[in-house]
Amino acid sequence: MKPRRLLAQRDTADIFDHAVQERALAVLTVQDGTAWQTFKSRFLERDPHGRFFVLDYQPADDQPLPKVIPGQYLGVSLRHKSRKLLFATVVEAKGRFHLDAEHTIPAIRYRWPDSVTELQRRAYYRTPVPQDMNLLVHMWAGGVGARVQAQSDTLQVVPGRLGDLSCGGALVRLLHNTSPGWSEQQTLGVELQLPDGRPPILVDAHFRGIRMDEGGQPAAAIQFVGLELAVDGRFVLQRLANCVQRLHRLSLVAGSEHQQHTDP
Repeated sequence: MKPRRLLAQRDTADIFDHAVQERALAVLTVQDGTAWQTFKSRFLERDPHGRFFVLDYQPADDQPLPKVIPGQYLGVSLRHKSRKLLFATVVEAKGRFHLDAEHTIPAIRYRWPDSVTELQRRAYYRTPVPQDMNLLVHMWAGGVGARVQAQSDTLQVVPGRLGDLSCGGALVRLLHNTSPGWSEQQTLGVELQLPDGRPPILVDAHFRGIRMDEGGQPAAAIQFVGLELAVDGRFVLQRLANCVQRLHRLSLVAGSEHQQHTDP
C-alpha cells in the first residue's frame, strides 16, 4: 500500500465536487516573514474549467485571520475519506460569495492546483521510535531561515532525540530538563535525523507544547508546516512516509517479541 501518490486531475475534480457539497473544511498555511500561520476555511465553489475554487474567509474560534493578498502562495490540507490531501495554490481574488439572493460572506478565489499529494491515514499515525534507535534532533526559534544565526550561539539550539514520528509532526525528547521557553505555535527550525541512513532533513515546525514521555521526561511536541510549499516538500513527505512505515513495522516486531517473552 503506497503511503503517497499524486492525484490525477479528474480525481481532484471529483474530490472538490464532494468538498463543495459537504462544505468541507480546509486548513491553509501561509508564510509571514519567517513565521507560519494557519487558518481554517470551508469550500464554497469549484470550477475545473475555469481552473479555480472558492473558500470562505471568516474567523474561526475567535482567532484573527492572517492577511492574504492576490498573488500570494498558500499551502492547503484537506481530509477526504481516510486520506489527507496536500497541495499548493495561489490567491487570485478576494471578495464576497453569494450564499443566496440576500446573504453574502467574505471569500477568496484560489487557483486550481497543478498537483495534489495524497497521504493515507497510516502516514499520520504517531509511531514510536525504538529505545535502542538514537535519532538526534536539533531545534531553534525562527524557522529554517534562522539556522545560521542560531548556530552562532549554541544556547539557541535545543538538542533532543526523536521519540515518535508521523508525516505531520514528532515528539522530541529533550536532552536537558530546562524548558526552551518557546510559546505555543511559535515557528521553529528543525534538523531531524531519520532512520534511513540519509542526511538529516530541515523543516519548519510549530511548537505545540511540552509533554511528558512514558518515562516522565520532558519532550517537545512539534507539528511540521510548509511542506506543501517547499520546493522539495514532496520528497521530504515521501521520506517521512517511508520512515513512518519502517518504524511501524519495527514496533510490530518488537511487540510480537515482547509477547513471546511474556507468554507462559
